[in-house]
Amino acid sequence: MPLSTTVRAEEFAMPQPASRAYAYVVVSVADIEQAIGMWVHRFGMQIVTRRTGTDPGLAQLWGLEPDAIIDQALLLTPGATEGGIHLVRFKLPGEAVRANARPTDLVPKSIDVVVRDIGARYAELTAAGFQFRSEPHRLEANGLVFHETHLPSHDGLNVVLLEIEGETALTSPPGYGVAPQIVVTTPDNIAEKVFFESVLNLVEASYNRFSGPEIEKTVGLPSGAGLDIRILGDPASPYGRLELVQYEGVKSSNLYPRTAPPARGMLSVTYFVPDLEPILARGAAYGIRDAGRVTTILGSGRMAQLTSPAGLRIDLLERAANGE
Repeated sequence: MPLSTTVRAEEFAMPQPASRAYAYVVVSVADIEQAIGMWVHRFGMQIVTRRTGTDPGLAQLWGLEPDAIIDQALLLTPGATEGGIHLVRFKLPGEAVRANARPTDLVPKSIDVVVRDIGARYAELTAAGFQFRSEPHRLEANGLVFHETHLPSHDGLNVVLLEIEGETALTSPPGYGVAPQIVVTTPDNIAEKVFFESVLNLVEASYNRFSGPEIEKTVGLPSGAGLDIRILGDPASPYGRLELVQYEGVKSSNLYPRTAPPARGMLSVTYFVPDLEPILARGAAYGIRDAGRVTTILGSGRMAQLTSPAGLRIDLLERAANGE
C-alpha cells in the first residue's frame, strides 16, 4: 500500500506563479470535502493536485510527526497562477485560529474573493444556505468605489466578497476569483512593509488611511480610532497579494501563535522563488531557516521558512522559472 495517492490536473501541471505573489495560502480544515464543496463546486476553483494520504516531508517541515497530514488539495482559479488555496487535513486537527477572535485582534483575518455582480452572488449564496454578516455595502477609497460583504465560513475563516466598480477582474465561470489577497492584521504596518519589501522584494500596490465617524461606524471602531491599510505583492499579478491592516487606537490580542499546525484556519503562505540564496542572506536578520531539499505535495526543492514581524508564517520553495 502506498503512503499516499497524488493526482495532478493535466491542464495545470503546477504553473509557476509570479515570485512576489504568494502561490498558496495554507488553510487547515476539519472536513476537506466540505471545503472543496465551497471553493471548487461553489466558487469554481480547480483542483491542481489532490493528495490523499501522508506527506512526511511537509509534516517534518512543519514540526509534526510523519503521519500528521492525511489529505490535501491545491486549488487555483482558472486562468490564475497564484493566489491559490492549499487545503490540509491533519490527522488530529486543532482548534480554529480565529475562535472567539475580536475584529481588531492580530491574526490572519480573511480571504478576499473578487466577484462578478456581487448582488447576484450574494443572492445565490444566501439561497444556498450561506449566512452573511450583512448585505453588500458600498465604500470609497482613492477614487475607487467598491462593494463588499463578509461571509463566515468553515474552520473559523472569514471570506470577503468584493467587487470594484468599473474593473473587470479575473473570475471563474460562476463569477468568483480566489484570491486577489488575504488580509492580515499587524501591530505595525511600517515594520511589516519593510520586512516584505527588503526580504521578499514585494511592492506596495496601494496605501490608504481611514479615520473619522464613517469608518468607525462601518468597521465598528471606537471613537478616534483609525485604519492603516497597505497592499503588497507583485506588480505583474493582481492575485496573491497581502493586505496589511493596522488598527490604530484600539486594543488587540496577538493570536499569531495559534497558527502553528495542526490548528485550523489560515496558517501560512507559500511563495515559489527562483533563487533562495539572496533571500536567505536578506532574511538572516529575521531568523530565516534553510530547510534544505524537501519533497512535498508542492514538488521537490530547496525550502526555507521565516516569520514576519507580526507573526505571519512563510514557507519558500525554490523553483526555476520553468517550474522545475
